[in-house]
Amino acid sequence: MFQIGNERVPVCHGVTRRSFLEAGSAGLAGLSLPSVLALEAAGAVDPAKAEIRNCITIFLVGSPGHLDTWDMKPEAPAEIRGKFKPIDTNVPGIQICEHFPLMARMMDKVALIRSLHHKTGATHENGQRWMMTGHDFNPDSVKPHCGSVISRVFGNRGTLPAAVVLPGKIGNTGAGPFHGQTAGYLGSAHEPFFLGSDPARSDFKVSDLSPPAGQTEFRLNARRDLLRQVDEVQRRTEANSSLGRDTAYARAFNLLTSAEAKQAFELGQESDKIRDRYGRNTLGQSCLMARRLVERGCRHVTVNHFETVFNISCWDMHADGGGLNNTYADYEQLLCPQFDWAFTALIEDLSQRGLLDNTVVCVLSEMGRTPNLNGRGGRDHHPNAWTNFMVGGPIRGGQVIGSTDKTGARPQNNPVEPPQILASIYHAMGIDLETTMLPGPGSRPIRLVEAEPISQLFS
Repeated sequence: MFQIGNERVPVCHGVTRRSFLEAGSAGLAGLSLPSVLALEAAGAVDPAKAEIRNCITIFLVGSPGHLDTWDMKPEAPAEIRGKFKPIDTNVPGIQICEHFPLMARMMDKVALIRSLHHKTGATHENGQRWMMTGHDFNPDSVKPHCGSVISRVFGNRGTLPAAVVLPGKIGNTGAGPFHGQTAGYLGSAHEPFFLGSDPARSDFKVSDLSPPAGQTEFRLNARRDLLRQVDEVQRRTEANSSLGRDTAYARAFNLLTSAEAKQAFELGQESDKIRDRYGRNTLGQSCLMARRLVERGCRHVTVNHFETVFNISCWDMHADGGGLNNTYADYEQLLCPQFDWAFTALIEDLSQRGLLDNTVVCVLSEMGRTPNLNGRGGRDHHPNAWTNFMVGGPIRGGQVIGSTDKTGARPQNNPVEPPQILASIYHAMGIDLETTMLPGPGSRPIRLVEAEPISQLFS
């Protein structure tokens, strides 16, 4: 039996996934793409038979230099090893940058992947698409964000959206608008909810959770009833074409009218001590909100550490003296400490609340940075090698997967490509990649991502 979106489709006994795909869509005769997309969003994985987990992804927009953070080369020449020193962690033989002292104390929970690479191009957007979706793509074939896939497979749990992006969507990073953070062909029903506001601000407010001025609950309910009647008429004349929009409307009204949903975004309910522990900054408070969201039913939360790379202190350390003038000073004084506090607070908090076993935490970025320092003392784009890592759920911590050569230029062993990261996330969340499919062009079922999970993460 195969699962397509949320529908289980029986096939002949003994037919394998491979032989089924080789036969094309014959096994789905009469099931058109609109019909597949119109399946109820109750989830492709049966909660009674699978351990469904949550996921929090921290995406380091701009990309830290791997040689300056989690794959240091202290024996390399000065123009390669950089200015920072490595320190020991609580796992013998694993060292990381001296500016992550809190993370060093919990390395037994962390699985470092030091051999990531891709060959598509050296723009931020290429890497963002790879790491957000498991695909690179063009405007004619936009692929869905990981959170949107999770929404399609698992459906909502309660009134909160299945997928949320904090604090907002990625904006200008230099080479176009396609960052991989939309639902793509899965439609508006599975579009992530973008917070669109900085939770660290004293006047923080989620504007989309407040009814428009003058809109009483009575008027909101009247509008919902009217939309329901309009959609019913459209269903009779247009079959299933309005399902995605109808579901999106329902989600919007649930957020507007649900006290439970609104409370999930109320950081004021947290103690000053816990808010201080995460850090009173955008990353820290976004990570705290991510914990609140998964605790209350959200399936997948993405925290973007920065929404652009221009004219701000961020990981994109070109040191060009202009709009991309990030340097070692930014790493030492702001970026590394900010991340160290927020990340470790999140892991500790999830663990203390009994949530870490059911929550996969991924720290991702779009590429690495050049082994050789440029003439200004910075590092430029380098998609040939970088380090990301995972914690929680079934992930086995205290290990390093893969390695780079002596200058950090390329993978030396066990090279890992972005689709394997996405496959590992889906697998860690309880999805069987062999039997859970998405609807594809021409009614043909397609795999969530064309890769296998990284086996070492789970052994």
